[in-house]
Amino acid sequence: MRLLSLLMLVLVCVNVQAAEFDGRAVFGTAPGHDVDSALKRAVKEKKKVLLFGFDPKVGGSFPGYDINFFMDLDETKKLVKGNFIVVVLERGHQDLQRYPNPGPAEKAYYVLISTEGKSLASGPAGINGNSSLSMVKKWLAQP
Repeated sequence: MRLLSLLMLVLVCVNVQAAEFDGRAVFGTAPGHDVDSALKRAVKEKKKVLLFGFDPKVGGSFPGYDINFFMDLDETKKLVKGNFIVVVLERGHQDLQRYPNPGPAEKAYYVLISTEGKSLASGPAGINGNSSLSMVKKWLAQP
């Protein structure tokens, strides 16, 4: 019986560690993975690009958990989905060299990017849902 319990525990731990970031669940649509394509689309749709960079090895069974915190509220998801082109890149992606992490390298972060490719705002993604909602509303109020 002990051996069976131990085996079950090991299987659960191995399966939990195999989780991957699910952008579709977090944003309500599949995010892009290329900044240049997102910028072309942003010009066409007259939107800004919202880039998230993260390390998939951080967070154990919840990779990208900081991004989940940022997108926690349904209203935030609705506003982001309707007003921004979202891109999610893993640490080490070449596009992140243009938009470096303003904080510790292991922490997820966001960058708001104009249609010209200029960084308008950046910071840690691991903020609570109310703070991120307020920030998104401020971004939308800007010209």
